[in-house]
Formats: sequence, C-alpha cells, structure tokens
Amino acid sequence: MKPGDIIIIPTDTVFGLAARLYDDVALERIYRLKGREQSKQIPVLVASLDDVTAFAKTDDRFRRLAGAFWPGPLSIVVPTTDAHLEKTGERTVAVRMPADPVALELLSVIGPLRATSLNKSGEPPVVTYEDALERFADKVDHVHGGPDTVMSETASTVIAFDHDEVRILRQGAITKDMIASVLSD
Repeated sequence: MKPGDIIIIPTDTVFGLAARLYDDVALERIYRLKGREQSKQIPVLVASLDDVTAFAKTDDRFRRLAGAFWPGPLSIVVPTTDAHLEKTGERTVAVRMPADPVALELLSVIGPLRATSLNKSGEPPVVTYEDALERFADKVDHVHGGPDTVMSETASTVIAFDHDEVRILRQGAITKDMIASVLSD
C-alpha cells in the first residue's frame, strides 16, 4: 500500500473500506467516499493483541474478552496511548480483530488499518464481492477478497467499559450474556 491508498478488504461481517492507521490523506478519502461526518471515528483492525498496545491501553477485561472472541465480531473501545492521542486527538478508539483469513494476512503484513463498512453513510453495507467491485472498485486503489468470500452480514458488537460495567454501544453477533460469562469466569 502506498501513502494515500484506500483498499477494500473482507472481514468476517461485511466488506470494509480501509487505510493505514496514520494516513490522513487516505482517511480523508474514506470520509469523502462514504459521505461520513469527520466527527465519527473509524475503528482500527489488528492482526494480533500485540498490535493494540502500540496505540491503545488495555487491561485484564480487554485481554479476557479479546482472548475469548478474537478473531471475531467484537469491537472494543479502549483508551488510546499518549502517542496516539498526540497524532490523532482521539482519547479512545474501537479495536477489532476480524476472523477473515484474507484480512488477517493483510493486517499482519501492512499493520493496523482504519476500517469502516463499505457503503455510503446511511446505506446498507456491502456483503458480496461482486457488489464491492460493481459499486466501489473504480474509487479505491485495490480490492481484496474474491467471489468465494462469505460474510456473516451481522455487524460486530461494539462495547465500551464504563467503570465496572460493560456498555453495549451496538448489538451484533456477540451478546451481553456471552460477554458477562467470559468476565465472570
């Protein structure tokens, strides 16, 4: 990936529109393409737990949930490191490790990527390779995946820690009871 590039990648849930973590030019392209408000942060996809510590602070609850549900459809909002805050102004960031083998390979080679669902804001996300090609291939620098890529079409669950409580910010494939079960062990 060259500076400024945006790519389409499969995840285990839907196709995503992605850029390198600190590539402001590429991130601006994503916001424009989606018609997304700049105030809405774009989550970060990682290939390993070790990737997270470069830009975010983790604790025991984070490690337990990531260990139980990653790779998979759980996004966890965590506080950022001082270095990340200085580069981006973000005090928190949503992080996820997708279960798609193509995405994991790309992430292990390229490093953490900012990724959001592949769609115009307010429209349903793209879940087929053919639709990704037809609607967005001419607007990005590369399309990963293939016609045999299968998506669950169920969004990831997004959670945040509020002191001792877990808040569900978006309900997806992972339920509150599943999360509570892991944290109570």
